[in-house]
Amino acid sequence: MKFIHAADLHLDSPFLGLQDLPTSLLTQIRESTFNAATRVFDRALAEQVDFVLLAGDLFDRAEQSVAAQAYLIEQFDRLAQAQIPVILGFGNHDFLADQHLSIAYPDNVTVLGPQVTTVTLTLRDGQTVAISGFSYDQRWVAHDPLAAFPKHATTDWHLGMLHGAVAMGSGDHYAPFTVAELLAKRYDYWALGHIHQRQFLNENPPILYAGNTQGRDRTETGERGAYLVTSQDHRLVPKFFATSALVWTNPTLTIAASTPTLAEIGDQLATWLTQAPATTPELVVPTLALAGPLSAADQAQVTSGDWLALFQRTHRRAMQDAQRVVVALRWDSPVATTEKPQLDTRYWTTGADQVFTSENLQDLFGKLAQEPALADWFADPKTAPVLREEATKLLAALAGEEDDHAS
Repeated sequence: MKFIHAADLHLDSPFLGLQDLPTSLLTQIRESTFNAATRVFDRALAEQVDFVLLAGDLFDRAEQSVAAQAYLIEQFDRLAQAQIPVILGFGNHDFLADQHLSIAYPDNVTVLGPQVTTVTLTLRDGQTVAISGFSYDQRWVAHDPLAAFPKHATTDWHLGMLHGAVAMGSGDHYAPFTVAELLAKRYDYWALGHIHQRQFLNENPPILYAGNTQGRDRTETGERGAYLVTSQDHRLVPKFFATSALVWTNPTLTIAASTPTLAEIGDQLATWLTQAPATTPELVVPTLALAGPLSAADQAQVTSGDWLALFQRTHRRAMQDAQRVVVALRWDSPVATTEKPQLDTRYWTTGADQVFTSENLQDLFGKLAQEPALADWFADPKTAPVLREEATKLLAALAGEEDDHAS
């Protein structure tokens, strides 16, 4: 037996916060989740697997774009022509909304419903496989679903598919479970989704997260992918394969100069970028560790974002050749002693008008805005003014504290 276990494709991820990059690079980034998923389906065809398991969050949100839906149907059609079944469950991002029920997936696709269901396949060599799992029917599944999973069937193999997280106590929202519960079912394999970092919770039988197929921000570094699982000596052996179209990296570069300048920093960063070209395109968010503080003028260029924009333009060709692009910077440096700036009401008002917009609030709160109650609160036109007022109070309070400390 041979199958693929993948999860968390997150098609249509918006990649927030990268709007200032060149258009061609932005296009490449936004297509990366699709290109990574294609590598999963390409591998299934190349290996002629018996079936494919997709353990939730195929889409990044419940309201999928037509393009994402059409893409997935096209890939399922490719597998159908090779007579490769697909068993999928939806997760907390793409929970089983009405639109899923109206999508005409090809006949080789089995969509698991909101109740735990067991699908039985008969493979080409005559072996039988039972696969048990379910789809989320709402954003949160707070109860432990394991009681509804059957014990090992009379089939040759029994696999579990679960989009969830290990129970941590009160406040669990994502189908909480314990490893002991999974082992008690005596399944031959548990295909997990939801956690984006691939990891084994148990070796034999394998209980593992495949991780996501494409890193979506600087916290999801390194190669991402899926697992090709084969039967060997009456057990199942998973082998990771990479699918990332782009890889995020967070290197730390030490700048030894006691009085560093942006020119010196730019030269050292450019040298690092080009000294060892990447095999997979990299989105780089370096931390620059400085031995001394920047001048006030240089600090102003960094804070405004002007210096990074200039660096990107100046070194665009070199970054393309090295397949490494600096998309943001983090600074670790001593703080220069300067006078405390006075808050100018006029500039504060102008800046606040630009900062407290609905788009910026949505970017700031990110996934929190996907919770229905919070989503309604964010959409309320009174929310931005309230946040602006609270921020003004906080700044005034902090300024007062600074005055107290200085006196």
